[in-house]
Amino acid sequence: MVVRPQSIKGELERMRKEMERIWNRFSQEFSTSTFEHDLNPSLDLAETEERLVAEIELPGINPKDIDISVTSDILSVTGEKKQRAKETGKNYHLVERVYGKFSRSMRLPTTVDPDQVEASYKDGILLIILGKTETIKSKKIEVKTT
Repeated sequence: MVVRPQSIKGELERMRKEMERIWNRFSQEFSTSTFEHDLNPSLDLAETEERLVAEIELPGINPKDIDISVTSDILSVTGEKKQRAKETGKNYHLVERVYGKFSRSMRLPTTVDPDQVEASYKDGILLIILGKTETIKSKKIEVKTT
């Protein structure tokens, strides 16, 4: 069997066109508002001698739609970015903003006092300040026999 350079070029060109067609279809599906996205807000966590400071990017989210919970070494932030009602008479050509519920939990590098937690929201950034506490001491549990 003899392979001609022309047939290889033609086959590669056909494959390139097919890949382009697939990529265009894939891109269109990602650009529609019906495609479901997971919100995973970016988080920075810093530590000082007395506290931990978490900054979470949550642009476009109403602070009333954010819930924060803290245990000794777990910080959890949940909420929802709600989509505004679309105006009638508008035909959207592209929708890239992501809407929906999110949940973010992380193990903290040290234990914190849940009574020493403050949260504020400004310019799309949720700032959480967590007061550190002494490391929880281990406790020996006696096994009782009956």
